[in-house]
Amino acid sequence: MHKIIFITILASFCLVLPAKSAEYNYSSADSITYQLFIQGDWNNLIKTGNEILKQNIDFKTLQQRIGYAWFMKENYLMSRWHYSKALKFDATDEITNVYLYYTGLYTGDESFMRYYAGRLNDEDKKALKIKPFRWVDAVDVEYNYKTGYDSYSRSAPNYYRLGINTQLGYRLSLYQTASSFNQTFYSTTNVVQNEYYALLSWNPLADLSLHTGYHFLGSTVDAVNYNAHMFYGKAAYRYHIFDGSVSASSYTNSTDTYHQIGFHLGATIPELKNLYLSAAVDTLFGTGLVTTFSAGFAPDKSLWFSAYTTQGKQINYVNMNGIYVYNSSDYATSKMGASLFWYAKKHLTLYANYSYEEKNITEYVTDPYYQHSITGGIIWKF
Repeated sequence: MHKIIFITILASFCLVLPAKSAEYNYSSADSITYQLFIQGDWNNLIKTGNEILKQNIDFKTLQQRIGYAWFMKENYLMSRWHYSKALKFDATDEITNVYLYYTGLYTGDESFMRYYAGRLNDEDKKALKIKPFRWVDAVDVEYNYKTGYDSYSRSAPNYYRLGINTQLGYRLSLYQTASSFNQTFYSTTNVVQNEYYALLSWNPLADLSLHTGYHFLGSTVDAVNYNAHMFYGKAAYRYHIFDGSVSASSYTNSTDTYHQIGFHLGATIPELKNLYLSAAVDTLFGTGLVTTFSAGFAPDKSLWFSAYTTQGKQINYVNMNGIYVYNSSDYATSKMGASLFWYAKKHLTLYANYSYEEKNITEYVTDPYYQHSITGGIIWKF
């Protein structure tokens, strides 16, 4: 009787012990992951593949199989990670390069996608309709409306913008945009500002992009012209789920020059509807810090929603890769808002943005006012 009880207790104890991971060699690892791949058992393929990697067994087809399993689960960042690992075994492997191209496409990473598009063979380029040069690659149109301070002191400003992107090669692109801003002060002073901006982007590596830009701002205040120039530079890098960048700009108007340096860090959590968290700090020399925190996620395959807050004196503040230069005499000290992108069709994206802003009248710094800002835009990808 005691022997039976002892055996029962021992058996129960063994049941609660964690199962020992299987021991693999190259041959068994290749065979087992191949069978899971053929069966389409993506969850077990990922689990088994990770166990094999922990045993310091690594080879090209193993990384490809894990990458494909993540691809089938629509986790494109994890797929990208493993296909990038596979590339280290064979940089010319067509299958690896094709799926890296697709992970860039499905994550909206245009520069990454174009980088690997250039590595494909001629047959795949033709099948995917990929061209090295495209003079009009995409067009975007944007309109912004803000509520004024009051009907006399500040009219409601209007802002229009048209942008065109040109692919100059697989790793080189040029974005150009023209915009116009107008507002009336005290019912008598009319302000009109016409702008032109160009941004040249280059990808020396798949995960590294370099950008340089120039922004011209021509203002007319009651028939008196004032010109300003802004020069911009940025380096951005992605490592797995993390991305970061450093940027610098120099803005010169008729009276002074303003310098700005910015740092950005973000992280994507694919398992949580591609939740993206980011923080940015910009140093405006002579003014102080401007900080931005944002969070975004994809509630649906065709939707992207994000919310953000920006705090600090935004005097001649440069934002969005230099597209926007906030050089109004009224400067913002706080912004809170949200954006929604709807990928309506293969070539069409619609977006909207709302923000609630606190601004200061320069000549009455202690007299802040608040306004609502509404932006709508269309992006057409050719």
